[in-house]
Amino acid sequence: MLTYLIVLFITKISKNALFRVPSQVRGHFGEATLRSLRRVVKLKKKVQKSQADIRFLTTCITYNLTPKMSRFKLHKESAARTPLAQKFRTNLLRTEIKFHHRRIAQLTTQITSLEQTLFSSVTWLFGIRIRAFMKKSIENYLHSCIENHRKKLKNLGLDISFEKNEAAIFNDTTIRFDEDEIELLSLGLKHSYFPASLDLKNAQAAFEDLFTQVSPHIDNRGQLLKFKNCLLNCYNDYVGNYFHSRRTDYYFSDKVHRTIKSIQTRIDKYNLVIMKADKGNTVVIMYRDIYVEKMKVILNDESKFVKVNEEDTLDRLSRFQNFFYRNFKQILSDKEYKDIYPSAANIPVMYGLPKI
Repeated sequence: MLTYLIVLFITKISKNALFRVPSQVRGHFGEATLRSLRRVVKLKKKVQKSQADIRFLTTCITYNLTPKMSRFKLHKESAARTPLAQKFRTNLLRTEIKFHHRRIAQLTTQITSLEQTLFSSVTWLFGIRIRAFMKKSIENYLHSCIENHRKKLKNLGLDISFEKNEAAIFNDTTIRFDEDEIELLSLGLKHSYFPASLDLKNAQAAFEDLFTQVSPHIDNRGQLLKFKNCLLNCYNDYVGNYFHSRRTDYYFSDKVHRTIKSIQTRIDKYNLVIMKADKGNTVVIMYRDIYVEKMKVILNDESKFVKVNEEDTLDRLSRFQNFFYRNFKQILSDKEYKDIYPSAANIPVMYGLPKI
């Protein structure tokens, strides 16, 4: 108990004299110890800078922004807006993120070795003051880095705040979440780099719908085939990049990974469901049993819904397309046929978002 009170007393005094720590280190322990202190502080600032850069780059990827480091000139301006150019810029940002992760690992190893040397050459009580000095210096530096990145994002067209917003969470349960979980949930359910799963049918329907809308405006058959091949390549890249990015999950920090697992554990333990509200981006937390019961009341209304044994929407679409082709291809003009021809279909989905 006495030792604890001594530590609190020394820490309280140190807060008012942290700026004198470097000169006191030089006077009590020599120039070599001061160089070690400055080296440790410098390396820790580099770690914080790399972590801040990772957050900035992942934000750019999420919102499809182009920072200065990924800009390059091409032979014509329209080429810079092609999917290939955008993919190359995204890969540049991902490569930079990987570099910063490797750099953090290397710097952490160096810091551990230097800290052992530094604190072995000073007294235990003075080591407390040195730690407080380093923490204050690094916090000030990190704050300046975050402000700098906020200005960059604002210049790129994104005015974003990293502060947590507890009002953005509506907890309809008796379960309490800790500060890190609230901070992560308050960012919204769209704060994700990749969805939990990929609906291939919806993706195929979206690309098919795009081709149907654009094809009437392309008269040259060769150009139409090129456009179709381009869409096929984009679809393959979209699906391939999704699965590749999920296997190489280097966006979230270890702390965020632990917070996500903690939230998942609470969901499984207490049988919860987390979703967005019907209006706005508010995150709603409910007990799954209550949510299912409320959904059953709506879905069991036979005047509005009919239960089907299997999902045969695509089979019905294919049969109707064949019928339409056989009976109307020769009657309608090419434009009328393309405008009426059904190209995509999917069974309706009931989201059941809560109203608050």
